[in-house]
Amino acid sequence: MKFTYEPALLEYMKKKERTTIVVEEVTSNNSDFEITELHVQLIDEKRAEYFKKKQGYGTVTTEAGEVLLPPFRLKYDDVVTFGLKSFLGIKYVSYKGIQK
Repeated sequence: MKFTYEPALLEYMKKKERTTIVVEEVTSNNSDFEITELHVQLIDEKRAEYFKKKQGYGTVTTEAGEVLLPPFRLKYDDVVTFGLKSFLGIKYVSYKGIQK
């Protein structure tokens, strides 16, 4: 498995001085239905240590920093690409090549 970054994300990471991306599963449980989705975000060093030590996330070192992966099984393509998207001025990390 290889992790790649789109140029816009690399520039944003440099600007924000963050080099760690975390992939986490988020679940919203309502009395009528439950929604589970993947959440990918840039995090600081303090949060990275929390995910590694308290949550048991694995670390993959890349050319741009680290990617923290959850201890449970996800499906990964041979190449996983992270990018930068924006919606109403809010920037977020996008991904291709990861499935629940």
